[in-house]
Amino acid sequence: MDWRGLVAGELRLTFDILFGLLIGFAVLRSGLADRLMRRLVPHLRKAGIGSELGMALTLSLGSAKAGAAFVTSALDSGKLSERSAKWGTLLLSFPAYLHRWPSTMVMATSMAGVSGAIFGSILLLRSAARFVLILFILKRGGAAEEATADTASGGSAKDIRFNKRLLKTLPIAWFFFAVAYMLVPWAESTIKEWLLAGTILPLAALTVAAASIAHVSAALALAGGSLAAGELTIAQAVFALLLGNSFGIVTRLFRANAGYYFGLFSREMAKQLLFWNFTTTAGFAVLSIALAALPLLF
Repeated sequence: MDWRGLVAGELRLTFDILFGLLIGFAVLRSGLADRLMRRLVPHLRKAGIGSELGMALTLSLGSAKAGAAFVTSALDSGKLSERSAKWGTLLLSFPAYLHRWPSTMVMATSMAGVSGAIFGSILLLRSAARFVLILFILKRGGAAEEATADTASGGSAKDIRFNKRLLKTLPIAWFFFAVAYMLVPWAESTIKEWLLAGTILPLAALTVAAASIAHVSAALALAGGSLAAGELTIAQAVFALLLGNSFGIVTRLFRANAGYYFGLFSREMAKQLLFWNFTTTAGFAVLSIALAALPLLF
């Protein structure tokens, strides 16, 4: 086992949580969330989002974990129902992904050319479609409830206290990251052997798919090299990148989400969040793979 890699990963995870906390704290104390929400609340309510979830979405532009901690505080204070808190938390991944996407797109295009650009675009569209679906579910079943709780709450975002609670999620996040880290090599080899048993894809595509489970940058580099060597077509490279990315949903779920789900919410709600996170993400992942497979069949 690569202990150095595990320690480096845990340090990156810790930095991500602490940096997200810092951004969230700065946004709240500056009054930016209050000023922004006063202007956006009428528009957000039309989509079924009250000011509490609106502030959480604002915070999640810097860190989904900080946004989730805000949701937890609103839930504990009675400003959000459990249903609104659950689906609202699932909404946070899209704005959190938006601030990372430009760098991901640049990296994908520079490493894998047209295939990387298509891959990056599909990931953004997939995340946006999932956001719309969750927003539809939230609005259909609880928009009125959210608006009522939101109007009655009043107060200021500056009054929210979530820093200590988010820090308490660190040990849980470290544990789940370590579990996922140890599972990745096994998942890569198992999936590669399974694919070799009956696939028509070339070996280079399988290598890209296996690498994409854990390291997008490594997968993009492999895809770029295989394209340059003529071992893969653009369609094959896109399919391999999406396939590996989709297989990595489970490990990413535990590395990135499970720690703060169980640290911030009740055990039952955390399990529901994991289930619906996986279900909604996997559904669009399967759809994207199916669409990417069409050029390979004709």
